[in-house]
Amino acid sequence: MGWEWLVPFSGYTEFWRQARKLLDRGLRPGAAATYRPMQQTRARVLLTRLLTTPDEWKGHIELFVAQLFCCVYPSSVSHFRTS
Repeated sequence: MGWEWLVPFSGYTEFWRQARKLLDRGLRPGAAATYRPMQQTRARVLLTRLLTTPDEWKGHIELFVAQLFCCVYPSSVSHFRTS
């Protein structure tokens, strides 16, 4: 199906182990509190962009999600590249 890049569908491989480690580190209860200021700042920017150019909402949301991901996992993005 081509969904091997999704952790639940990847099987027990080296990719799965690395992804599981990243998810565990980033989603622990204590970790969420450290992301709140950044999330609030990015949310304000998103809302400003949506008010300014509402027709481009899809691009604004995609950018918002990418920014959040890169802030949470800045040094680990290269691990998820596929060939």
